[in-house]
Amino acid sequence: MAEFCLNCWNKINDINLSEKDVIISKDLDLCEGCAELKPVIIRYKRIYLFKEYLNDIKNRNKKI
Repeated sequence: MAEFCLNCWNKINDINLSEKDVIISKDLDLCEGCAELKPVIIRYKRIYLFKEYLNDIKNRNKKI
């Protein structure tokens, strides 16, 4: 699996995640975006995914 630091992940995906939205590794690992040893994203937090799901539902209802 690709490993990216929070800054590179935000740049690649054109989003603005914070440390509250993701789980970040405690150990340093090589970021595949900037090639530096940094903590990398392990996964999204469930609460962030739930909020995105609710936003998606709201946006679908606005289109109807």
